[in-house]
Amino acid sequence: MPTIQDLVDELEAEINNGGFDQFFANSAGDYTEETIQALIKIGALHTADIVKKAAAKFPGGMPPKDRDARQELLEDISPDSDAFENFDEEFLAYEDDLASLLSCYEG
Repeated sequence: MPTIQDLVDELEAEINNGGFDQFFANSAGDYTEETIQALIKIGALHTADIVKKAAAKFPGGMPPKDRDARQELLEDISPDSDAFENFDEEFLAYEDDLASLLSCYEG
């Protein structure tokens, strides 16, 4: 299981590189629920809400942990890799200072 630091770093790296489409397509998406919980633990509630809203596009409100199953659904949800653009923009506004919140977190 990745650490809180790892989860937040992976989320940030994937979204900065290719948005939520990339986050969900890659192995970081295996830990969507854990990433949301990590964001809540460090106090990044706005960012946690963005990830929850993006995850809610999947049937059942959360992407499958299995990467192949998730990628298959992703093809239907975002065939042109644009279904998450609003969430990408919201995330990239950085209303939560993730680096500061991580450095202050003592878990």
